[in-house]
Amino acid sequence: MGSNRKTAPAWAVVAAAGLLIAGCGVTNTGAGGGTGGDDGRPFYEGKEINLIVPFDAGGASDTYSRMLARYLSQHIEGRPEIIVENVPGGAQKDGINRFERTEHDGLNLAMSSGALVTATKFDKEGIQFDLAGYEALVGFGGTMIIFGSTQAGINSLQDLKDPTIPIFYGGLELNASEAVRTFALEEMGLARFEPLMGYDGGGAITAAVMRGELTIGNSTSTHYLQNVKQLEDEGSIVPLMTQGYVVDGRVVRDPAFPDLPTIPEAYETLTGKKPEGIGWETYTALTAAQTNLLRTYWIHGDAPEEARVALRTAVEKLVADEEFNGEAVKLLGVHSPPQVGDEVKASIDRILQLPPASVTWVEDYLARTTA
Repeated sequence: MGSNRKTAPAWAVVAAAGLLIAGCGVTNTGAGGGTGGDDGRPFYEGKEINLIVPFDAGGASDTYSRMLARYLSQHIEGRPEIIVENVPGGAQKDGINRFERTEHDGLNLAMSSGALVTATKFDKEGIQFDLAGYEALVGFGGTMIIFGSTQAGINSLQDLKDPTIPIFYGGLELNASEAVRTFALEEMGLARFEPLMGYDGGGAITAAVMRGELTIGNSTSTHYLQNVKQLEDEGSIVPLMTQGYVVDGRVVRDPAFPDLPTIPEAYETLTGKKPEGIGWETYTALTAAQTNLLRTYWIHGDAPEEARVALRTAVEKLVADEEFNGEAVKLLGVHSPPQVGDEVKASIDRILQLPPASVTWVEDYLARTTA
């Protein structure tokens, strides 16, 4: 184990051990087949997989990954144990750098968010890996919700254009991921629009909206359902739009919020114009990385073929597992649409193969906005 390995707190280790106990000690029920080695035994029989999660123990991504590991183990021929290793730091780069340094033997996997995918294009400092050399096994989506304060006079989408209301929008950091949202809000012609960055999470943004510091804010769908929805029910918050998902190159509504327009739909409603041009093309490309790939699980692309075949087969069973999906919804409060095979590859390629014009657009937008 490398010296930079960071271990989970004792309670998390105990919890993980419990999960592992539930998933191990069961002999393989498969009949060999395409994923076996020369001796006919399944590749993963009697082996252990290390899954690197580049976040602190106890958070949503860590908890989700530990739950996923338990189910994934059951679907892999040979039923290997899957150990979760937390390697936080460096905006996920520390964890994925460690993944790069591990043996490419099929016994090491990693998880990342869409922000890490976007960082490989716009925030390369500290990156010691190339995502093009990895295979994404499965990606789970999760959208972003823009919501407004009723106390500030925002009760509907149309209120965003009231010239008497200054629209202060809150976010974490004006990076490439946030740039497409602020760009889109600016394009809607919001009254006296001003983005304010530096908040350290969805909770801080929600609190700022509630105390009148911000007019509108954003959060992940899970955070919204678990922490903001009660404010909506009380009448203090109104949901306005979602960032949406990208399907077949089009931004579509989040199935968890079918009545909420996507940001491009909101733009069309407020301006009467179709979203067109390099800015909106870049919005779609980055949205594919951010929301389609909120949680993505990787294996080295040069890992043994029998390992990758076994895992591809396992994730197809995983995403169809009703018990897994039920527990995921219970954990997150919302269904995270999965992508496998060509679908997840297409979402990744949208950012890895981003046209130079879009790269230049993002760089120019950030330089202009932060000047």
